Amino acid sequence: MVIAAAYFVLAVGAAVMSGRSLDRQLQGPRLRSAWAEGLTAEARCVSLRTEEVQSPEGGPLEQTHPTLEFRTADGHTVSFEERQSRHTPALGDLVTVYYGTANPKDATTRAPSFGMRHARALITGAGSFFALVSAAVIALVS
Repeated sequence: MVIAAAYFVLAVGAAVMSGRSLDRQLQGPRLRSAWAEGLTAEARCVSLRTEEVQSPEGGPLEQTHPTLEFRTADGHTVSFEERQSRHTPALGDLVTVYYGTANPKDATTRAPSFGMRHARALITGAGSFFALVSAAVIALVS
């Protein structure tokens, strides 16, 4: 029983750390702060920057990052480079951006989604559930 309890504690700790790490990697805190206030604006694509990166298979892959410019509700003009856009707009295209008043440069074109809003909790919850089931099996076997 002690082994199962120790396993459970370690596995839940690993699930919490994995959830936190994945959330940071997916830029969850930045996206949630941009979505939190529900502010949107129309942004114009003012430039495109293309870079060559390595694909997961090891070959070259081109990624294009648009620089978008928009005006906040209080009249300030903000320009930022979108690095997580699923669709690359053409020069001059208008796109909807989500931003917060505290840091409008952290704006994003990604629409709010349940998965991104709750990624940390989902990963932690799933890991904790599997830890509980595994600990129960260990307790029953030993």
